Amino acid sequence: MTLEWLLIKCDCGNHYGIKKNSRTSCSRCGGKNEFIISQTFSSSKELHSAVSAANAPDEIIQIINSKLKKIEKRRKKNNFENGNITNLQILMKNATNKIGVLTLDNLKLVLKNNSVENIGAEELIQISESEGYIIRSGTNQWTWL
Repeated sequence: MTLEWLLIKCDCGNHYGIKKNSRTSCSRCGGKNEFIISQTFSSSKELHSAVSAANAPDEIIQIINSKLKKIEKRRKKNNFENGNITNLQILMKNATNKIGVLTLDNLKLVLKNNSVENIGAEELIQISESEGYIIRSGTNQWTWL
């Protein structure tokens, strides 16, 4: 039997979550009678996110949505979803320092800043090594061939 989780909206405007078939009282005003079941979830993690989003001020939601749109736009612009190796190699070059050394930490940072989630830094380095683009020059360091 799977648990169901409910997102509850109190008459006072506060949102909170409960397990289905459990007693309810608002965490803000203590009200027990006037509430609306807004949504049902199959995991407490999903419920947690929904409660946070429902209680967030509109200004914060606008800021978050704006940042998410920028990330998605950058992702589409750079076409990283398909693992485009040319674009990924450009990012690898951006992670390379002035003396031509690519480090694992720099590559992780550049991938994170460019919202690349479909490939990890280690995997990208492994592919580049096997294809002969880079060679290990030290611990977590590579140079370009």
